[in-house]
Amino acid sequence: MGRGAADRSGRAGAGGLRSENRAAVVGMADFEVQFADAAFIEPSAQEAAFGWKHNEVVVFRGANESQVLQPDANGSCKWSSGTADPWSVADVRRRVLNVPYAWRMVGQSALIPKVEVGTPLRVVLSARSRLSLWTGLANFTKRVAVAHKIEGQIPSAQQYESFMSKFCADLDDISLIATISRRPDGSVDLSPELAVFGHAVGNKPGKERNFVELALKNLISACHSLGIQVTAGYEVRDDFGKQTQGNFVSFITSRNSDMTDHANRIRDVLDTWDFDGVGFDIEVNGIGPSEQSDTMKAWFKQGKTIKDWVVARPTSSDPAAKKEQAAADNIRILYHTLAQLLITKKRFVSYATAAFVDAKSGKFDDGVYIFGHTRVQPLELAAGRANVIARIMAYDEGFQAGGGKKTEKSLPAQDSLTKRHVQILKSITSAGVHPSIVQLGIKMESLKDFGMKSGHMTVAQAVERCADLRRFRTGLITFSGSTSSPSDEVAAFARYDKVLNESEFNRRHFLGVPFQAPR
Repeated sequence: MGRGAADRSGRAGAGGLRSENRAAVVGMADFEVQFADAAFIEPSAQEAAFGWKHNEVVVFRGANESQVLQPDANGSCKWSSGTADPWSVADVRRRVLNVPYAWRMVGQSALIPKVEVGTPLRVVLSARSRLSLWTGLANFTKRVAVAHKIEGQIPSAQQYESFMSKFCADLDDISLIATISRRPDGSVDLSPELAVFGHAVGNKPGKERNFVELALKNLISACHSLGIQVTAGYEVRDDFGKQTQGNFVSFITSRNSDMTDHANRIRDVLDTWDFDGVGFDIEVNGIGPSEQSDTMKAWFKQGKTIKDWVVARPTSSDPAAKKEQAAADNIRILYHTLAQLLITKKRFVSYATAAFVDAKSGKFDDGVYIFGHTRVQPLELAAGRANVIARIMAYDEGFQAGGGKKTEKSLPAQDSLTKRHVQILKSITSAGVHPSIVQLGIKMESLKDFGMKSGHMTVAQAVERCADLRRFRTGLITFSGSTSSPSDEVAAFARYDKVLNESEFNRRHFLGVPFQAPR
C-alpha cells in the first residue's frame, strides 16, 4: 500500500509531531489512528499481546506533508497539526529489521482512508496467513501430467498453469522438497537425485538433466504467472542413497566452515532459477547426540535433562556438545545471512523444525528436543526476521505426544492430534513467539501410500485445523505425497484458504500480502 510520500516522511512516535516546537503552533487540530485486533484472534496471538511493537502507520496530507507514526502500548497513534484538514493513510505496516511489509485494514471502504480531526480512525489489522504446499517436483509433475493425460511427459508451462488455476490457485507458495544441495566440493547446484519420471539430474550435464530442468522451468514460469511463489528445498537426511549431500555433517559442525560463502552460493542458484526462496529440511544424525545415544544416556544418569544439555552447550568442553554448538552457530549465520541476501527481492527462508512444546505440561522450551539436528534449529532463529519462517512438523511427534493412536471412531475435533496442535499454538504464542514467524506443517492422508505412519489428516480435518490456525494467526503448510489424479486433497486449497483467510483480501491483491514473510 506504499506511496512515494512514505519515503519522504519524517518519523515520529505515538503522539509525536514532526515540528520541533509543538507548543508554538496555535490552534492545533488533533488526529488519531487506533490500531485494533480482529475479534476472533486468541488473546495470546493478538498484536496487542506484543504491545504493538514494530507496527507503524504512514499518513500524508497533500504532496509535502507526511509522517510515520508508531503506536503506543495501547495501539494508539496521535498527532497534531496546524489545520483541521484531514490526513490520508498511505500505509499500515509491520517493520522488522528495517524492512516494512504491508498489513491490510479490515472493513475500510476506501483504499486510502481519511483521518478526520477529532474522530479516531480505527484500523483493524489483517490476519492473513500464508498457505503453502510441501511437495516434490516429481509427484507434483505427475499430478499435472495425469490430469492432462500425458503421463511420462513434461507438462508445458501452460499445462502447469491451467492445472494450478483449476485446483490450487489459492496457494501462496509451493515449497519443493530436495531440490538443491551442497556438493562435496562445496558448490551448490540442483540435487543429483532430483528426478522426474525416472530421469535424474545426476552429476553431469546431458539429456537426463535437461529433462528435469524443463519440468522445473515450466513449473516456476506457471507459478509466477499465477502469482504463486515457489521455493527450492535444501534437504539433508540419513538416507545414504539420497540427499546425503556429501560431507554435510563435517561441514556444518566445523568452526572453519564459511557460512557467508555458502549463503552466497545458495543465493546464486536461486537467482539462476528465479526461485522465491529456499526451504531447509536438515534432519541428519551426527550433528548432535539423540536421546537414545550413549552420550545422552550418560548425561541422564547424572540426573540432568535435555534442557540442561542445551543450556550447558555453549561453554561445554564435551566434544559432542562442542560439535552441536558449532552447528547451531553455523546454521544461525547461514539462515540469517541468506535471509538478508534475499530480502531485497522479496524472497524468504524457511526451515522445518519442531514445536519445542512439552506434551504433558504444555511448556515451551525453545531448542529442547530429542534430536540434535532439531535442537540447533529453534524457533528463535526466525524471531524478529521479516523473511524467515519456522515450519513446525506437527505430525509424527505431535501425534505420538498427543496420546495414543487415533481410531476410526474418534471425532476429528477431539482427536489427540487436534489437541496437540491447539496446545502448540497456544503455548508458543503465550511464550511470546510472534505468529508471523510460524507455519504449522500437517501430513496428508495420501502419504500412507508411501508407508509414512501416524499423524495423517484428511481434507476435512485439515479444513477444521484452518479454523484453529486462524484464531492464532498462524499459517498452514501441507505435506502432500499423492501422485494420483487430482482428488479432493489437491483441490482443497480453496477450501483451506476460505477458512484460514476468511473475509481477507485475495492474496494477489497488493494489500493482501500474507502475514508470514513478504511477497
